[in-house]
Amino acid sequence: MDALVIDDPAAQRTLWRIREDASGTATRTMDGAEAWPGWEDCAVPPARLGAYLREFRALLAAHGLRGTPYGHFGDGCIHVRIDFDLLTPGGVARFRAFSDEMAALVVAHGGSLSGEHGDGQARAELLPKMYGDELVALFGRFKDVWDPAGGLNPGMLARPHRLDENLRFAVLPREPVDVEFGYPHDKGDFSAAVRRCVGVAKCRTETASGAGVMCPSFRATGDEQHSTRGRARLLHEMLAGEVVTDGWRSEEVRDALDLCLSCKGCRSDCPVGVDMATYKAEFLHHHYAGRRRPAAHYAMGRLPRWLRAAAPYAR
Repeated sequence: MDALVIDDPAAQRTLWRIREDASGTATRTMDGAEAWPGWEDCAVPPARLGAYLREFRALLAAHGLRGTPYGHFGDGCIHVRIDFDLLTPGGVARFRAFSDEMAALVVAHGGSLSGEHGDGQARAELLPKMYGDELVALFGRFKDVWDPAGGLNPGMLARPHRLDENLRFAVLPREPVDVEFGYPHDKGDFSAAVRRCVGVAKCRTETASGAGVMCPSFRATGDEQHSTRGRARLLHEMLAGEVVTDGWRSEEVRDALDLCLSCKGCRSDCPVGVDMATYKAEFLHHHYAGRRRPAAHYAMGRLPRWLRAAAPYAR
């Protein structure tokens, strides 16, 4: 196998950024379609990896899906983003069918359904394929001893929800909302633009990293709501209308966006190109439509007029 040793520090940083950004950049295919971590981190014995990957690709093709695998080949642990359609009933049914067959494939190769991140909600329903019904039933009996009322982490592991229940996008509007900006990279859909955030959290940095600037307000406050990710999540909840019920008039969303400097650091630093400055402008347009804005908005917005008026008196 050919190898190339990189000893230039700048080139090394570029290569590391490719790896660091992979979990974000892989959420968009080459043609702009969305891809999701619905089958995220299964692992097989490294000696079986080649055969497993060939069968994995065949299974993707059989379901008409595409995926971008990356990760820890030395450990046999593969991360992958797949272009599941999680917005339509047919797409969710395909997601479920693929996951069921994928679990059987991993087990057939002596692997684990979750090699790194845990079973939790996403794959707990499939654990009987790996552990068997008897052992999974023992999980439930053990939990009943210590948690007879079922108050601790209900719906996970022992008696899980179905893997296609409680999907994040099930509550989003099915038709694009009326907006002022074009969102050309998201086909004019503000919901799709907000969905760009997949929680990588590169915006939650405490100090500057290289040329990156994201996210100044989080660095100053250390508060999730003042990070790009936190704001994207609130916009998601606003569109869903379950937790944030006031829509464009929401004071919670307004307050979270208030400290955004509109510096567009996220547009360049975020692996998936979340553009919070544009989202903020969109929100504020709707939020104050037909209403007076705060005095500070007029003072700053009319600053060019003040400067022209003051120019003759400048020394």
